[in-house]
Amino acid sequence: MTKRLNVFFEIVAFSLLLTFALMLSFGKSLASAVNDGIILWATCVLPTTFPYLFITAIMNSMQITGALSNKLSPLTKKLFNTGGSTGYAFFLSILSGYPIGSKTVADLKLSGAISPTEAERASAFCSTSSPVFLIASVGNVMFENAKFGLLLFLTHVLSALLIGFIFSFYKRKEKPLATKSAVNSQKSQNLLYDSVYSAVISVLVVGGVITIFYLLTEILCSFGVLTPISNALSSIVKDKSLAEGIVYGLFESTKGLKTISLSPISPLTLPVCASICGFGGLSVIAQSIAYLKTAKIKTAPFIIAKLTCAVINFLFGLLFSFAFL
Repeated sequence: MTKRLNVFFEIVAFSLLLTFALMLSFGKSLASAVNDGIILWATCVLPTTFPYLFITAIMNSMQITGALSNKLSPLTKKLFNTGGSTGYAFFLSILSGYPIGSKTVADLKLSGAISPTEAERASAFCSTSSPVFLIASVGNVMFENAKFGLLLFLTHVLSALLIGFIFSFYKRKEKPLATKSAVNSQKSQNLLYDSVYSAVISVLVVGGVITIFYLLTEILCSFGVLTPISNALSSIVKDKSLAEGIVYGLFESTKGLKTISLSPISPLTLPVCASICGFGGLSVIAQSIAYLKTAKIKTAPFIIAKLTCAVINFLFGLLFSFAFL
């Protein structure tokens, strides 16, 4: 075991040294990638995420989630095989977007409001993008098409509900815990400070992860690692921007969606964009896993759910594309 651990640390150390060498070799382009990642975070993520993180922190500190959880409990037990608290997490996920759903699930698990199995089930469907991002940023700004954004959001919500139902069969025999009246056992002594501090730290972590994946994508592009994959996809979909968007979207969804928007909308545009949003990209997955790990929630079900969600989103997107676009 110790030998394997030493090998692992040697690989990590070598990877870090290699990354450092690459940063020295491609300093200008990588600095530009870091700058682009920070700009994306500051202009798209920070304005839409920070207020929700702040409001969520206040709601948790004030212990006002119990009533909502009790009302949602009958629905979540039938649909998701989870307690009402997960309905609260799903509501925040749909409203606020990545990675607030995962953070809320982690908070619920840490407070004892949900069991480990409920947390694993909830992590599958409480991982969605927000209507502000899908409708306003992607639909209205990137594609300049309000209908496209609305269809993308509808696809996203339906897929999340279906994923939740599918994962209700995960460890089916384990029943939900009784709904608790509060998420936190202790009220904050300094509500404003603690809520702002929690929101700031969370949004900075999100920005850091986005920037790291922007940097990683630029390194891979600089060495031409992604070019063969992009060219192979381009020969299949007959659209260079769509192919590049798929590849970029595997790492960072916003960059992928922006690239796809450079081409006119085709029958494949909606399903591909829906699939990218459902998967979230490695950037979103890393952000979510960071929160799930803090609560010691198994991440394997979450990763499987994201892959499944990408497929379901694609199928719903294909159906809506032919029906409404």
